[in-house]
Amino acid sequence: MTGPLQLAFVKSASRVDQLPESPAEVAFVGRSNVGKSSLINALANRRQLAQVSNTPGRTQLINLFVLPTGATVVDLPGYGYAAVPTRVKQQWQAMIEGYLL
Repeated sequence: MTGPLQLAFVKSASRVDQLPESPAEVAFVGRSNVGKSSLINALANRRQLAQVSNTPGRTQLINLFVLPTGATVVDLPGYGYAAVPTRVKQQWQAMIEGYLL
């Protein structure tokens, strides 16, 4: 890598149809509190581009960041350790599956 990614926050969405088209994208998905948002911040060399918390389950929407090329980086909600109601976890499951499909 030649330097930090030039990422800019674009939008948060609860449904895939709310997201803009992208020529290419990379999505970060995994358990809650493993550092997905922290990794995005590290790649961009910015501390608060993607919101970070010590509490699992803080990322609750699909968060989209764009590169100057128009390609996007996607921060998806985590799963597993988040201390949220089952109903919310089920919504995340449907949101993530909808995005991946």
